[in-house]
Amino acid sequence: MDRRTFLSWVGVGTLASSLPVVIAACTSSDTASDTSSETSSPAANADGFTEVGKLAELEGSGSIAQKDFSGAPLLVILNPEDKTQVVAFKNQCSHQQCPVKWNADGGTLDCGCHGSKFKADGTVANGPAKDPLPTYEAKIEGDAVLVKAG
Repeated sequence: MDRRTFLSWVGVGTLASSLPVVIAACTSSDTASDTSSETSSPAANADGFTEVGKLAELEGSGSIAQKDFSGAPLLVILNPEDKTQVVAFKNQCSHQQCPVKWNADGGTLDCGCHGSKFKADGTVANGPAKDPLPTYEAKIEGDAVLVKAG
């Protein structure tokens, strides 16, 4: 057997032996990520609302943020005009999806990336963002802050 034939067989053998490993790696990681995300999400109650925090936490820090609420980041604030109400937003600036932060002193939701500002109802106060923040239905029930996924 000459050198070229030998190296061809070694290459085919290497490729054939690594293919099952690649297939197994892709299959098992997809399954593992699906099951872990289902178990980490809190369950919604009968009317579709999910508890995202406690009222005391919201009053103390000014906002409640979650990195993953129904597949998107969440930000909840007390309504500055009526402290018995809460407002919940998808926590991504509509300009380039950077997170926004509640500025209680200014009464705005501020994007640190490009300077966009949103009013407490999610509408644009200052660009470059042109679209309002998407909102979620939210309420206070007892001492729980509840949000309904869209």
